[in-house]
Amino acid sequence: MKTLTFLAISTLKIVFLLCFLFCYSCETKELATLAPDAQPLANSEVISKNSLTSGQKEYTFSPAAGDKRSYYISLPANYSSTKKYRVLFIFAGTDSTGKEMYEWLGKGWNANTPGLEKLMDNTIFVYPDQKYNWGNDKGWALGNYAAPFDGMHDIQFTKELLELIKNTYSVDNNRIFATGHSWGGDMANVTAYFLKGVFKAIAPVASNRPYWFENNGSYINEPNYLGNTAVWIFFGLDDDHFGSNSIDGDFGIQQADFWILKNGGNQNQYTTNAIGNQGDITETYSGTSQVKLTLYQGGQYSGGGGLLGHQPPDYYFKAVTDWFKTF
Repeated sequence: MKTLTFLAISTLKIVFLLCFLFCYSCETKELATLAPDAQPLANSEVISKNSLTSGQKEYTFSPAAGDKRSYYISLPANYSSTKKYRVLFIFAGTDSTGKEMYEWLGKGWNANTPGLEKLMDNTIFVYPDQKYNWGNDKGWALGNYAAPFDGMHDIQFTKELLELIKNTYSVDNNRIFATGHSWGGDMANVTAYFLKGVFKAIAPVASNRPYWFENNGSYINEPNYLGNTAVWIFFGLDDDHFGSNSIDGDFGIQQADFWILKNGGNQNQYTTNAIGNQGDITETYSGTSQVKLTLYQGGQYSGGGGLLGHQPPDYYFKAVTDWFKTF
């Protein structure tokens, strides 16, 4: 009788230990590993939907995407897995973190200019972090044509991060967008094109001339991009970061030329609309997906910092969120 009691107790202990290990393995994890071939994971293999939170996250992606990477995510206050949400990627400028972009573009740069998150409800906001340095600058690798800032690792990172978001949260796959400022605007451009239209629409602000789309003086042709990303380019007429290299908004015009070509538009056929209160004009080109170009006057940014001609106008927030909500 004593032997039976001992065996029963031992069996119960083993069962209890196995249950504990199983439950522990199901808890929310900030770190996980994406398969090397970057295939999306099943929901049960990612992050528990029962304990989702906004904030800073880490995840181990494939080696091609940089292994362990970080990002900041902001969920709607009343997030529910029974609803489908838009997703908006916000790419940081030089030497900036995702959390800093959340504070600046997400929340708005002062109390009188509500940011993207205030104006765009039912949206999951994703703020990826940069990882790589070029000399003294931290920024993004912009594809194979962007020397000296070349490489596909950040584009692959964006692809895998989006798959992680899709497999973790309740996402409307037809309403995924991106925006970014300066080097982050470059990143919005290259991910839209090299990931072949994964974003429904993008809004790059104050980004460089499209050297990342050029090879031996000609625009490249990415196979299977079908002209299915709408683009709204914002660029300052007196951008004091690019200075005399971009006279009268030339870098913004060059970006528009590229996207008009790739989206099947005509540079000579467009409509115009007034925007802001200083006489700015938005040109809209039709095609398989529209291309919009706004060249803005200086003095319309009310935030802090330097290079004020390089910063977005205050009206950017409402204009771009209203536009994203039309899709």
